[in-house]
Amino acid sequence: MKRSEKIDFLIVGQGLAGSVLALQLYQAGKKIAILGKEENHSSRIAAGLFNPVTGKNLSKTWMANEVFAQLHSFYSEAERLTKASFFHPFPIYRPFLSIEEQNEWMGKSASAEWLPFISKVLSSTTGWPGVNDALGGLLLKQTGFVDANTFLDAVKNFFEQQERYACETFDHSALQLFESEVVYKSWTASKIIFCEGTESLNNPLFNWIPIRPLKGETLTIKASLPENAIINRGVYAVPQTDSTYKIGATYEPRDLSPSNTEKGRVELEEKFTEIFLLPYTVVDQAWGFRPTSPDRRPIIGEHPEHKNVLTCNGLGTKGVSLAPFATSLLTEFLLTGKRSDIYAAVDVSRYYSLYWKAVDKK
Repeated sequence: MKRSEKIDFLIVGQGLAGSVLALQLYQAGKKIAILGKEENHSSRIAAGLFNPVTGKNLSKTWMANEVFAQLHSFYSEAERLTKASFFHPFPIYRPFLSIEEQNEWMGKSASAEWLPFISKVLSSTTGWPGVNDALGGLLLKQTGFVDANTFLDAVKNFFEQQERYACETFDHSALQLFESEVVYKSWTASKIIFCEGTESLNNPLFNWIPIRPLKGETLTIKASLPENAIINRGVYAVPQTDSTYKIGATYEPRDLSPSNTEKGRVELEEKFTEIFLLPYTVVDQAWGFRPTSPDRRPIIGEHPEHKNVLTCNGLGTKGVSLAPFATSLLTEFLLTGKRSDIYAAVDVSRYYSLYWKAVDKK
């Protein structure tokens, strides 16, 4: 790592947020450095699914048209830049559970709002072996998955080759803040950006941000599943390698134990067998904490008092989808000083009152 030269941005954290932001700023011609560390976080266990239709009510992802356009553009370019393969556009198939649901989506499929994302509405089974879809299902487009581990490793290797990456735990006592720059150990940067996920709860500069850890567990199974599409109903089944699939995910806001649980495994297996009538073998289980926000939108922008200290956080359960969009907004602000109209919806300033309340209590 070149620690003596002054850089534009020091990025703390190399999960999805930090990795995507680093590439965005690099492509903009900025000098950056990344501080990462080996840890169990949601970016590493994520299946990397991107899907515009989410939730129990099957609503469209916030800003879906813009988010998915940015997503496809970014990851395709990131593959070219890092010379790695991790972006996998792939149809997603969601079996119907009732005639009412089938009819609802027949109607939606004719709507201009949904046209960019619906490939086909099937009123009868696909006939794929082992898939419980007697009523047909919804075939979606602009969907797929990012191999998160391969992506994170590719970004790490890319910046390591340029001596722009260091693996170490951040020491807040070593950070010095000045009006026009920040100094951390032997680094001097114009700005520092914390992309720490749930680690922000231990960051004295940003522990007031309402990041809520949401535990998620996944299983890796060995099975012979349909190759036509990713099946996603209650659980998803995302292909990995050698006939293995990542099955997920649980959503547990209360149990924040840093470990796998029997409850999580049972829940995932039960949901899997509701949709798949196929033999399988569990070969692994993993867990992680997603950094969610109260309004389920990213949190980006400047510290209330230290304008050269910023955060990029709160990507939640849609990190792969939201990271390119959120970081593009932040990058535009860092380069031009301008906040786009949509920036206000994700600006950390919407939580500044929490900071000032914390300050008043001291």
